Amino acid sequence: MSGFQELIKNFDRVRDYMRQFFLYGFKVRGEFGEKSGRTYDNERRRIENYLSGYICSDYTSKGKQISIRMDSKQIRSNPLYAAWKSKSFTDRDLLLHFFLLDLLSDGNAMTVPELCEAISLRYGEELDVQIVRLKCREYERLGILASEKSGKSFLYRLAPPLNLEKPPLYDTLLNAVKFCSEAAPFGVIGSTILDREYVSNDLFCWKHYFMVHTLEDEALLTILAAMREHRFLSFENHSTRSGKSVTLEGLPLQIFVSTQTGRRYLCVYFAPKRRFNCLRLDCIFQPKPLDVCPEYDFFREKLRQNLPHCWGVSFGGRSRLETLSMKLYIDETKERHIIGRLRREGRGGDLERIRENIWLYTGTFFDTNEMLPWIKSFTGRILDLQCTNQAVLDKVTADLEAMYQMYGREDEHDF
Repeated sequence: MSGFQELIKNFDRVRDYMRQFFLYGFKVRGEFGEKSGRTYDNERRRIENYLSGYICSDYTSKGKQISIRMDSKQIRSNPLYAAWKSKSFTDRDLLLHFFLLDLLSDGNAMTVPELCEAISLRYGEELDVQIVRLKCREYERLGILASEKSGKSFLYRLAPPLNLEKPPLYDTLLNAVKFCSEAAPFGVIGSTILDREYVSNDLFCWKHYFMVHTLEDEALLTILAAMREHRFLSFENHSTRSGKSVTLEGLPLQIFVSTQTGRRYLCVYFAPKRRFNCLRLDCIFQPKPLDVCPEYDFFREKLRQNLPHCWGVSFGGRSRLETLSMKLYIDETKERHIIGRLRREGRGGDLERIRENIWLYTGTFFDTNEMLPWIKSFTGRILDLQCTNQAVLDKVTADLEAMYQMYGREDEHDF
């Protein structure tokens, strides 16, 4: 029976475990039904090894719940990067890595046969020429080695350092890397560079730190490559509600990022339905580029024309555009900041002063249901609310009634 291995081979599986069992922290071992309990135990142990110091457990009526707890103000580097930095290798891979670096450390160049002979004489290891050649080519692609042709053979030597690695520009660039490693997509690249230089982020911290979204970067890289090449995309979309998966094909056009939650969305054009749709990036698995779309720029322009009518990431249902009007009472002597907020957050809606202290906001969007959290933030100031989507009005009314039931409502006979 094979023993437990800490290294990750299937990142999609680990990504799903981290999200369901650790980041959300609401599932227990007994609720895992996709594979055996032993599979769950192996994945749990693997993740706990990467995130030791951040794992907490609670006991509920359902059983033991494990979750990740972190204080963003005290974290200098995203601990989830550890999952990306793991790699499968053999004992011989590890030995060959140090053999090559040691043999080439003096700056001399050697051919593959010469390297094999030197490894045999110095270290007593007999390695196949093809294995050494493949490793040298891999390290050349990674920038570790440089090659030059000599007759029919290639000479390999350690790659020289970049000009950027000289002060004072070097120190300034490292500060930029420290920022990007935690704030930009694919921050694991910056984190790896810092590891290479034996330094860490000691300058920046964030109040709102969306570290979990690094788990989506592998899918994001493939999606961005398809967008750059104007290709259609095939991918699996996992529903967070039903748990079902469906394979979709569409044209990826843009990535949207929520400034409130950090959640990322992929905007796709589905040709059969002739509709734009936004899908959560953390629900997209195994993206694969397909054929090139010759009309890519045309659809990008169509998307640009539609964006002013999006409140969030929804392009609405069958009714298309919906109009919402909200009449507010605002004390103009004490609450000028509310007027400023309406103008700042109204996303293109019209704001009109009807009379003293009475203001009317009107907006037309694809899906007014997305406006509900924003509308509810004005509770207590709303005099009237009208919408072409009756379901939105019903939702607001139902939520207010639920609030009255929760906190109690004083009837007339109580006065």
